[in-house]
Amino acid sequence: MKKFIRFTLRQLKRGAYFNFITQFYALCMGNKLIAQKAAAVLALLAAAIAQVDLALAIQRKSGYTEEITALNAQRHAFLVALKAAVKGFLGIASTQDDAKALLQLFKDYGIKRSMQIDQATGLFTNLLADLQGKFASAIKAMNLQTFVTNMKETNTKLQKAVEDRLDEANSNGTARLMEARKEADNLYHQVIEFIESLVRVEGEEKYTEFIDRANTLIKHYKQEVLGQKVTEKIPGSNNPGDDEEEPPQG
Repeated sequence: MKKFIRFTLRQLKRGAYFNFITQFYALCMGNKLIAQKAAAVLALLAAAIAQVDLALAIQRKSGYTEEITALNAQRHAFLVALKAAVKGFLGIASTQDDAKALLQLFKDYGIKRSMQIDQATGLFTNLLADLQGKFASAIKAMNLQTFVTNMKETNTKLQKAVEDRLDEANSNGTARLMEARKEADNLYHQVIEFIESLVRVEGEEKYTEFIDRANTLIKHYKQEVLGQKVTEKIPGSNNPGDDEEEPPQG
């Protein structure tokens, strides 16, 4: 009997998963017979796909993103201002050695505006610990405590915003995406099982072309995206490794 290639959708990453499930749905809707006979379950699948899309959007966008970007720019601005202020003390004999030591400290940390935010946060945190510890007397001698205090407050706010964004993604995005994918997965398999039941009752002839096209799609994702071998032969396509055993799926 004509059957679909079995496919474990949970192995697909987010983008690949969404592409596959939407392409499969479009394939179903493009076949008048399938669209008509499986209309009820396909309507549910469409709703589930919409929920997957929404969950992905939540993960991509957060209300904290703009705040984090602004705070990151602000702490870098404080650092640039602090460096400039320290350079001004190079010409003063009483603070020249302290200024040189601080400028060397800044150079050693090598903090750049182009750095990934989490990487920069770690460096800022350690730098601030030095400025308020080992180099506190030098900062006090130049009366630059305000720069350090403002930079520390900004860095702390940014750390909190990053943590809040992560919590938001975990609660509103990741969990929601898992639930949406679970529902879409179940409906995908319901569509497959429904069509195979039609084949058993009505015969293969009316459904052969559709199943072959669906299997071509499934085979592409299994081979090209997941790197799995596919043993099932599909009419009209190249089938390398047909005689090899497919590895077990999770």
